Amino acid sequence: MTLYSWGPNSYGQLGLGIKSEQEIEPKEVNLSSTDLKAQNIVQIAGGGGHTLILDNNGHVYSCGLNSKGQLGCSDDSLKFELIDILKEFKIVQIACGWDFSAAVSECGKLFVWGNNAYTQLGLSKSITCTGIPSRLQVSQKLATGFQEISCGLRHMAVITKENGLLVAGTGSKGQLGLGNNYNDNNYLSISKVPDLDDVKSIACGQHHTLALKTDGTVLSWGENKYGQVGLSVDIATALVPSSILADNMLQEVHAGWTHSAALTNNGEVYMWGRNSYGQLGMEGDDCRKPQKMKHLKNVKLLSLGSEHNLAINAEDQLFCWGWNEHGNCGTGNVKNVLKPKQIFVQHKVKYAAACTGHSFAVVE
Repeated sequence: MTLYSWGPNSYGQLGLGIKSEQEIEPKEVNLSSTDLKAQNIVQIAGGGGHTLILDNNGHVYSCGLNSKGQLGCSDDSLKFELIDILKEFKIVQIACGWDFSAAVSECGKLFVWGNNAYTQLGLSKSITCTGIPSRLQVSQKLATGFQEISCGLRHMAVITKENGLLVAGTGSKGQLGLGNNYNDNNYLSISKVPDLDDVKSIACGQHHTLALKTDGTVLSWGENKYGQVGLSVDIATALVPSSILADNMLQEVHAGWTHSAALTNNGEVYMWGRNSYGQLGMEGDDCRKPQKMKHLKNVKLLSLGSEHNLAINAEDQLFCWGWNEHGNCGTGNVKNVLKPKQIFVQHKVKYAAACTGHSFAVVE
């Protein structure tokens, strides 16, 4: 197995050992200087200029820009390095915002690091940023532990052990779902979304949020300028969760900057929101209601970047589509990809991740 990366690389976020404006074709990532093995990778997440990788030992590696401490290491790094401070915990999930990071451990602890200027880490307002992964502790009333985390541009959402939802960060576009009660000067840095329970999947976009309940209902809130919240009526901002889709086959929700998706158990994909770069994989304008993709079936892995997407089907084929200005789609050129296009045509792809602008794949 081999790890490949492509797309923007101005901060070394591709882990190639160099900085470059862009890599328009997939390049092999040399992991020989670390204990990380491509076949052990279980998750990759990336922000505006940094990347995290999680392996099946529960170890987290990082590379790229460290201007706000988002790497959890001491300096910028052009190659993947182990985050030492998390070594004693078995991490099971990672997430990246624009310039901040988060990780959930097997026993339900939540660690956060990077930029906290908008209290997006859920830490005290007095902490503007931290390079040390810090355990987020909340009152037992709010949560006894954490299951899943998602990070947007300047906010995050986390599913609690009780299947409720906590949110932190700025709510200036309604992305926290707290209604009119919210203002950015609130003394609380982390809040519970009221009347929302049985949450099983969560996704944060640039300024919007999606939640999937166990009964297959998708709720969304936040900025709806391009229809990314999925409300067909012309509402610019939804301040509280609204139900936009119900399908008991739904497995998980995903969010790009201004587009959204949901994946079913049988590999069908709903998409909605902005389509300026072809990120919905269908012809036409922005789409304000969830629609099933016609050109992609049997999807077993779906990943949304800021404006581009990757998907792996049941045959281990990798498809990409959307914004491609910096080679984000790995097609060898910078033309936007309007319909899902297969890359690594000769190979089976075991895992792929669309980070904010850059991309990774584990290839046989």
